[in-house]
Amino acid sequence: MAEDRNHPEEEIIVNDRRPRFDLDGPDVSAASSEKPPVEEETIRPEETHEHGEDSHLKAPRAPKLEHILSFLSGMALSHLGIDPETGVPDAGFSVREAKFMLTLMELFQDAFREKLSIAALSDRGELPAEEEPRLGHIPALLGALAINALGVDPRTGQQIRNPEPQAAQFYIDLMDLFLKESGESLPVEDRDYIKDMLYQTRMFFVRQRDKGPKLS
Repeated sequence: MAEDRNHPEEEIIVNDRRPRFDLDGPDVSAASSEKPPVEEETIRPEETHEHGEDSHLKAPRAPKLEHILSFLSGMALSHLGIDPETGVPDAGFSVREAKFMLTLMELFQDAFREKLSIAALSDRGELPAEEEPRLGHIPALLGALAINALGVDPRTGQQIRNPEPQAAQFYIDLMDLFLKESGESLPVEDRDYIKDMLYQTRMFFVRQRDKGPKLS
C-alpha cells in the first residue's frame, strides 16, 4: 500500500520536470529564443574597420595638388570610354566634355607649375610653339604605328625588331579607310600626304614580307 501511495508522487515529479508554460518561473526555451544571433553579438560595425581588411581606410591620404590633376584626368577618361575590340563608345562618351577637362588640367598645371612635382609635369620652362591639330595628323599617327609594327626604324629603314604583320596591315587598312571616307573634309595637300604615306608603308610591308616567311 505504501508503494501505491508513492506512485502518484513519482508521476507529479516527472511532470514537474517537463516544460511548464502555466508557471511564473523562468522558461529556458523562451529565453533562448529571444537571444540575438551570435553574429549580432560578436560583430559590431565599429569593429569592422578597426580589425577587418578595410582598416587602411581609417588613415586618410594627405592631400596633394597632384591629386587634383589625377581627379581631372579621371574625369577626362570617363568621357572617352571605348571598347578597344569593337570601337564602340560607351553611353558617356563625349569628346567635348573630355576636351573641357583636359583644358582644365592645362590651366591647373600652368597656375601651379612651381608647386607641382616634376613627375606631374609633361613640360617645363619655355613651351614650344604648339601646332594646331588637324585631321591630317590622324593618318600620320596610324602610319607611324604601322612602321613601328613592322619593326622598322623609319629614319634608316633598317629592321630593329621582329615585325607584327597583322598589326601593321590593320593600321595600313585604317589609313586607307580614313582616306576613302574623309571626302571633302581634307584639303588637297593632306590627301596627297596620306597617299604618299600609304605608298611608303605598303612598300615597307612588301619589303619585309619578301625578306622572309615572317611576313606571310
